[in-house]
Amino acid sequence: MSAQGHATPPPRRRSAAGCLIMARRTGRFLFCFRSRDVPSGGTWSLWGGKPEGDETPIQTAMREVAEETGLSDLGTPMHVHRLSNRSFVYDTFLLVVDEEFNPVTGREAEGYAWLPIEDVPAPIHWGLEKLLEDNAAVTRLVKAVETMSGRACPLRPRKAPSRAKGNSGSVSPWRGANAGRRQRERRDAPASG
Repeated sequence: MSAQGHATPPPRRRSAAGCLIMARRTGRFLFCFRSRDVPSGGTWSLWGGKPEGDETPIQTAMREVAEETGLSDLGTPMHVHRLSNRSFVYDTFLLVVDEEFNPVTGREAEGYAWLPIEDVPAPIHWGLEKLLEDNAAVTRLVKAVETMSGRACPLRPRKAPSRAKGNSGSVSPWRGANAGRRQRERRDAPASG
């Protein structure tokens, strides 16, 4: 309670949304190589960003795809994953297009590649890594690839990277419920010697 007896509203969680784009004919996905001028730059990711105004996650994802790729015939995407903690929410949708195309990239993307989902190159963005660790999301993606394109998809959920090795080179703002405590414990531990 605040000094005036009113409950303080919880801080609003930051949100963002984006799309994995799959070509129906090939079953391959369009990955974005993030510019070094944006957060988590120099990593392979999907297309997306922050909402404008009161956009819903699906509206945000579709606007971002149009802005970042130049794609105008967008269709209806399917929700495949939600990454959520106390301060951040990211919704990922699967957008299926008929054919591979050359996106019109802007300042946020240095490059792109059409690849099978099981062959995402490194270094991978921490958010895409989290999606590929999620069994339900991977199951949805495999089913989409196999039923829509007819291509066999051997994708299996990735194992979470060990804390000692980091997460494929990208910096993650993601924190589990006990991350702060573990960091304090390490910092407060006596030096061995």
